[in-house]
Amino acid sequence: MDTPRPTIYKVKLITGFLEKKNDKSHCEVISFERDTIPEDIIEAFKKDDYLTIKPRYGNPSWGTPIQYDHLTIQDDQGTHTIEIYNRAILLFTDNTEETRRAHRIIYAVEKYKEED
Repeated sequence: MDTPRPTIYKVKLITGFLEKKNDKSHCEVISFERDTIPEDIIEAFKKDDYLTIKPRYGNPSWGTPIQYDHLTIQDDQGTHTIEIYNRAILLFTDNTEETRRAHRIIYAVEKYKEED
């Protein structure tokens, strides 16, 4: 019997390029709560099984500026985070299915970024 998937309550992505590892002041925040979470995000999370993704990928020393993504997912089981440094470089250096899953989960939210 299939285990029911958790109910997702909040999704928040902090994304952007950093000049210094801890300076996230220029990052964009994309956030959805409960009924405003787009269905395609929920489907991407289910398809790529966000519950099994490791919390940290990449290396901030791989380039400047540092590409940065920090996704927080709150559901009825708790809070899950995925933090990726230099995602584009990571896809070239560690092109595993797990890395691609993490990328697809981040991109599912990132595509809702407002255009300048």
